[in-house]
Amino acid sequence: MIQIRPETSADSATITTINQAAFGRAGEADLVTALRQASTTISLVAELDGQLVGHILFSPVQYDQAPSHLKIWGLGPLAVLPSHQRTGIGAALVKAGIEACRQAAIQALVVLGGPEYYQRFGFWPAANWHLRCHYPVDAKFFMAQELVDGALAGLDGSISYHSAFDKV
Repeated sequence: MIQIRPETSADSATITTINQAAFGRAGEADLVTALRQASTTISLVAELDGQLVGHILFSPVQYDQAPSHLKIWGLGPLAVLPSHQRTGIGAALVKAGIEACRQAAIQALVVLGGPEYYQRFGFWPAANWHLRCHYPVDAKFFMAQELVDGALAGLDGSISYHSAFDKV
């Protein structure tokens, strides 16, 4: 049975391995390390039969017109060991992560990823709220979700990720 739990310091090396295996490169693993060092994060792991098999990280993003009270965070990276992909582990991590963000009083989330995957979790094109990503990406891949109804209402601006994302 899969258990989703917060990351502990003892998990760091395995999280690095999971991200490297899932993405086939070190970029996302280095990103996780940089985000941990730079800011508060919500970091969850998936454990199966005593082995870590997945990881998800959420971190603060910046809205260029942000009211000081608005808390928007970004989802990513999401990584599952290749041998355990397409088994529901990623979905379990996303669902648990969204709930952890809600409990942490985060008002909205953004993600850069495939709409066919993330829409089932309540993410929709960020353009629906007049939000743009500061990276030059097709708008359909930049999505948002309100965790508090109306949190994104009336916004019109750009979302910037932590500079550590620039290296991925």
